[in-house]
Amino acid sequence: MRTPVAFVAAVMMGGFLGAGPRVGLGPGDGPGTQSAAAPAAGIAKSSVRWVRTEGDALALAMTVEPQPGWHVYWKNPGDSGDCPSFELTLPAGCSAGAAVFPRPEAAILDDGAFYGYSRAVTYLVPVRVGPDAGSPAPKAAWSITAKVMACKGMCVVSTITGGGAWPPDTAGVAAVKLAGGTFEGRSLPVPADAVGVSARIDAGRVTVEGPAQGRGAVRFIPDAVPGMQVPLPEGKPAIEGTVADGRFRLEFRLETPGVGAGQPRLAGLVLLGNEPADPCVWLAVPQEVPAPSPASVPVRRGASEPPPGAK
Repeated sequence: MRTPVAFVAAVMMGGFLGAGPRVGLGPGDGPGTQSAAAPAAGIAKSSVRWVRTEGDALALAMTVEPQPGWHVYWKNPGDSGDCPSFELTLPAGCSAGAAVFPRPEAAILDDGAFYGYSRAVTYLVPVRVGPDAGSPAPKAAWSITAKVMACKGMCVVSTITGGGAWPPDTAGVAAVKLAGGTFEGRSLPVPADAVGVSARIDAGRVTVEGPAQGRGAVRFIPDAVPGMQVPLPEGKPAIEGTVADGRFRLEFRLETPGVGAGQPRLAGLVLLGNEPADPCVWLAVPQEVPAPSPASVPVRRGASEPPPGAK
C-alpha cells in the first residue's frame, strides 16, 4: 500500500493520533433510518438505516457520500488509502457478518490503482437474529461505530456513530438481495459458483471463465489477501479479459498465493460490463489440501506378511 500524499488523523483510536471530525447520527426520515447530524471532512453526508434481506433477515445499511473531488474505499483500497471498518453492538442472540461492499470503481489515481467510490455508496452489514433474540430485554438497543477514510490529496479518517432501540423498524422497507442483487444503483457481488464461474491455477497461471451475462467487457481486480500478489498491467487498475460467444475468459499470473489460516490462495472481483449496476462476481480459490505423506498413510498387511525389520 502506498503512503497517501498527506494524512490527517481524525480519531483517537485504532493507532491514529490527533482529533478530528466525529459524525453523530440522529433521527432519520423513514422506518429504521438514522441520518447524519453534521458532515465530516471529505464526506458531504452519511446515513444509517436497517433493511430486510433474503429470508426476512436484517442488514445495517450505511450510506456515505463523498464531497466533490473526494473518494472513499472498497475492501481493497488499491495502492493507497484504507477500507472502512464497522463495529456493531447488538442485543444477545444477534451477530454481525462480514460487510458487503458494492461494485467499486477501478481507476488509476495518483499513479496507482484505486478501488473505491467517488459518489454515494451504501455499505451493508448483515445481521443474524438468533432465536434467543425473539423477545428482547426491555430497553434493548443497537449501536454502530464506523471508521471511514476519505481522500483528496490528503486523507481524513472520520468516525460515524449511530444507534437506536431494538428491534429496528423495517416496516415498508423493500428486501435487499445481498448476493448478486442491486442496491441503490450498484451491483452486489454474487459468489462465483452460483453463476457458473470457475478458476484454475496451474504453475502460477490463473484462468477464470464463465458466462458474460450479456456484457461485452470483463475485468478482474484483486482483493487484499495477506501474501497474495497479482501483478497488474502497466498503467492499468485491473486485468482485462476477453468475451466471445457469450462467455468471458481472464488469464493472469499469480505471483504469490495468499497465506495464513483461513486465507484463500486467490481472491478478487470479476467486473462484467462497465456500469455501476452491471454484475460483479466474487471469486475465492481456497488453499490446496496437501496430500498425506507416505508415513501418515496406514499400510494394511496380510496375516502372513511380517512387519518391516522382522527376521
